[in-house]
Amino acid sequence: MASVVCELQWLTYLLQDFRVSFIQPSTLYYDNRSALHITANPVFHERTKHIEIDCHIVRDKALQGLIKLLPISSVNQLADIYTKPLSPGAFQFLYSKLGMSNIYSQLEGGS
Repeated sequence: MASVVCELQWLTYLLQDFRVSFIQPSTLYYDNRSALHITANPVFHERTKHIEIDCHIVRDKALQGLIKLLPISSVNQLADIYTKPLSPGAFQFLYSKLGMSNIYSQLEGGS
């Protein structure tokens, strides 16, 4: 999440330099409820161990209004198709949501 937040901040500065209007906050979907609670609640954050500065960055940018954190079910997390081994059913479900098509389907006899 922290990497995405840093990229969003950079893009915000870039758009401002080009005088391009943009809508804030950017919506960031995340399937880890613990991370959402840590970024939203500083008291909960203080009780966690081994937390890096990443949580501070995400929390600060959420409070500043740069991002809006929203929960998403792990079943609907599109990034999982790139980062996790999935069952064939889960893979096909996420693959269909991405709107990708097989450019070689004509060679394989498909339509």
